Amino acid sequence: MSKIDVKKIDVFTVNPFSGNPAGVITAADGLSSDDMQRIAEVLNLAECAFVQTGGGSGSEFRVRFFTQSTELDLSSHALIASCFGIIEEGRLPLKHGVTSVQFDTMIGGVPLDIHFDSDAEKGGAEGSGEGVQVACKDGTSGMLRRIMTHQKRDDIRVADIPVATLAGILGVDEHEIRGTGLPLEILTHGLKQLIIPIIHRDTLMNMKPDLIKLNLLNRKYDIQTNDIFTLEPVSDDASVYSRTFSPAIGLWEEVGSGSGCGSIGAYLVRHGVLNPGAIIVEQGTDLDCLARVHVEIDEIQGSHISLRIGGLAVTSIVQNVNFEEGSITIC
Repeated sequence: MSKIDVKKIDVFTVNPFSGNPAGVITAADGLSSDDMQRIAEVLNLAECAFVQTGGGSGSEFRVRFFTQSTELDLSSHALIASCFGIIEEGRLPLKHGVTSVQFDTMIGGVPLDIHFDSDAEKGGAEGSGEGVQVACKDGTSGMLRRIMTHQKRDDIRVADIPVATLAGILGVDEHEIRGTGLPLEILTHGLKQLIIPIIHRDTLMNMKPDLIKLNLLNRKYDIQTNDIFTLEPVSDDASVYSRTFSPAIGLWEEVGSGSGCGSIGAYLVRHGVLNPGAIIVEQGTDLDCLARVHVEIDEIQGSHISLRIGGLAVTSIVQNVNFEEGSITIC
């Protein structure tokens, strides 16, 4: 019998059992694709990440992502969880300020920026604020401020979906969509993401879509996620409140969709609603533990949008995966 550790890491939060959870195996060398898929099924989490040493483009680590039924090219929150898991184990040396690394994925190398205040440095640029205390094997310790992944959006198109039909499936008055004056658009980053504006936060927070009909609609228009937002956030320092529904890929609702929040931010900057820079997108329905996704957007040039998305993370559970005579158990 062989054993490997699996961490349940909650992303876009500093509070265990909130944010967006991901299963992370930080020592996945030697696991086959079938092993990874079976582990993801047994763990029964929305997404699991498997970290292997070595990768293309000079990356020190390669990460693969699985739902309970399929492999994904990329999962932003599971990538951040993977990076945090490695940092937590002291396997990534960090410097005061920003440490830039690259992880290999199915879509190639993905750069990440790790913002860190070393205990050895005083009065750093980040100053005080939200963070997680971490220690590296080289003796460096300090406060992790956020992990940001670099992404792009350059495939954007208007969604030719009847607003009345969509509003009916979402269970809202169609004026809640039309009244924003903003279009329905599809942005692609690994997944095709439908961006849906809503006027009021209460409408979005109380929304109960017909997920079976939404699944059928998504399949008809080749859409994987529905990223719905309002410009009425909960917290004073946030700009956007959102929810993400993804029945077409087996995720009924995702709390803390990094890719979705990044696309919402890109959409809003592209349409001149928000200025380029840093914004916070809140997500979820529990007001006491909303996910907080940081989105940083550079100046937009035409249809090409460069952005960074991320936040913080915390490990809530560590379990063992046992392999014995072809079976997999969690304990």
